[in-house]
Amino acid sequence: MTDAPWAIRAALAAAAIALGVSVVTDLRERRIPNWVTLPALALVVALAGVAGGWPLARSSLLGSAICAVPLFAAAIPGWIGMGDVKLMAVCGAVAGFPAAIAVLVLVAVAGGAQAGLQLAFARLRGGTRPTHVPYACSIAAGTLAAFLLGSDFP
Repeated sequence: MTDAPWAIRAALAAAAIALGVSVVTDLRERRIPNWVTLPALALVVALAGVAGGWPLARSSLLGSAICAVPLFAAAIPGWIGMGDVKLMAVCGAVAGFPAAIAVLVLVAVAGGAQAGLQLAFARLRGGTRPTHVPYACSIAAGTLAAFLLGSDFP
């Protein structure tokens, strides 16, 4: 990654900061604030444009849509929050196309594992089914997994 243009490194850093802050706020407050996701999304797309012009900005926007649209469909009935949708948009934007597909799949896998573990731990403690799954944790884990597994990030 040291040979990547400064704008790509800055976009990755912005997404990493957004993910870190979102995990903390989701765990503590059960929300992902707009002041984290919206500036991060704008910055990542702008930096993609700086790094590679319109082709890379278009890839970033397409990646954002690939990751955000399925989660938006889940947010309509209230299954997840809109903060999760916007955070996924950031992750898709930094991944670009086609890596955003890997991000989406790996986030879904991480989310299923997280929900299953939370349910298992609740049952072991004799509690009821969890009502809140801090999905920012799964978004961060899935995005990191896509990056580490060598998906075709910019």
